[in-house]
Amino acid sequence: MAPSLSSLSSIEDPQQWVNRISKTFQNHLLVDTDLPVCIFKVPENFTTEKPESYIPQTIGLGPIHHFQTQLYSKREQLKLETAKTMLKPYRITSNFTEIVIESLKQFIPEVRCCYELYFDVDDNTLAWVFALDGLFLLDLLSKISEGDSLESFEDLVMVENQIPLVVLMEVRTALEEHLSGDCNHSFLSNILVQICETRSPLKFSRRISRLDLDINTRVHLLDCMYHLIVNHDVAGKNQFIRNNFLDDIDLEDVGNAVEMAGQLCPGANVFLQPLLLIMKLPWDKIISLIKKMMGETPAVLEIDIPSASELTRIGKVEFCMTPGGIRDVEFDDETCTFYLPILSLKPDSELLLRNLVVYEGLMFEKGNFTNLDFTEYVDLMCGIIDGVKDVRILRDKHIIEGDLDDDEIVKLFNGITKTSLKTEEASGLGKTVARVNKHFGNIPRVKAYHFVKKYVLSWWKFIVIMFTLLNLMVLVIEGACQVYECNNRVGFGIVRLLFGPGGV
Repeated sequence: MAPSLSSLSSIEDPQQWVNRISKTFQNHLLVDTDLPVCIFKVPENFTTEKPESYIPQTIGLGPIHHFQTQLYSKREQLKLETAKTMLKPYRITSNFTEIVIESLKQFIPEVRCCYELYFDVDDNTLAWVFALDGLFLLDLLSKISEGDSLESFEDLVMVENQIPLVVLMEVRTALEEHLSGDCNHSFLSNILVQICETRSPLKFSRRISRLDLDINTRVHLLDCMYHLIVNHDVAGKNQFIRNNFLDDIDLEDVGNAVEMAGQLCPGANVFLQPLLLIMKLPWDKIISLIKKMMGETPAVLEIDIPSASELTRIGKVEFCMTPGGIRDVEFDDETCTFYLPILSLKPDSELLLRNLVVYEGLMFEKGNFTNLDFTEYVDLMCGIIDGVKDVRILRDKHIIEGDLDDDEIVKLFNGITKTSLKTEEASGLGKTVARVNKHFGNIPRVKAYHFVKKYVLSWWKFIVIMFTLLNLMVLVIEGACQVYECNNRVGFGIVRLLFGPGGV
């Protein structure tokens, strides 16, 4: 039977929990490591939205997905064949356990600390998992760096599918020292740099070398790409969400107000009780229906910034590409120029963007990162790209490049929800967005539009809602009258006044 992850909620015997937690605690006490928790199980709200972006479809690497039947049964033989091929130049056969497994076992307690999850398997089992998957990953990385286009690359950059670099380094060390007695990690550094440079969705303005990436301080492939992107620049929080008017209605407060009114004026109960019945209706579905009636379609949250076409047409903003990175996003108030880095989009770019955002967010929540630079950049792109016109503007300015069609790019950025995480202080990018909004908001025609939207459209929506409520209230009263034969009672006679003698 394959080893499985255990959690407190699934344990029936408290003694099991004691055994597990004591092992985990002892492991943390005995292990002296600087490695942070950096490999996570992606939260359900992400995997539900687009599971194929976070759950490996072809190859499961590491203990989270190694034993998944669907992936393991298809790839077990391939992993074994790859390991055999990788070991051939090192003349390792029957002594594999002694040379590689025993060497890896020494690092397993440290590697366990990289995972947010506890794995209820012994160190020997994990050593075998990491040995096979480590050799397999090294082979894939080598092929990708040589220009091979592998379908499985997308699986390699998923948060849950990461293999700690300490594993890859130890596997190579064991092999190289067995062959020549010496090992350096420049080969691995060069491979990782080349992959990150060629596959990064953001374009680097200069040639990246292994000197830009210290793999001794990086934790896995996705982490390498993240830091190269975020730390790339020319020189080497308060964000507003577009709220819907209907979303501001607190039905619980309305219910409390109705009850209070009934206590202050007992005679009003005849009219207010039907309203209380209305408040118990499935309002999430009703509000959704009203939104459809008014032409509003459900959409993901975005930061409050006009689209690229609006900024160009109305705000007279000029877009210009910057050779730097996401920390070089800037808005020049005097020339009305918005500087953005070059974004090169390929078929796997959406998956990379999503996993980099999730990774940064999870590391931020763990306290390992202090900023949300990458997430804020993606939020910005989602905000300024609403349609094909926006993409074409950015293409013309060489801000967006790559193989994706305009429609695919629109779909990509309209499908990513704005993060709910916030930093304590406003970031540089957040301040830039605020300056853009200030410039746009000071345009006379925009001021007039905001006035109309605030004082006219909001009241129109309010009238639509009240009319809907009134209709529902009348239907409830009608139904109650038919059940309780209350046509002649005081209060319910209001229906007769509204609908005439034949109303009920």
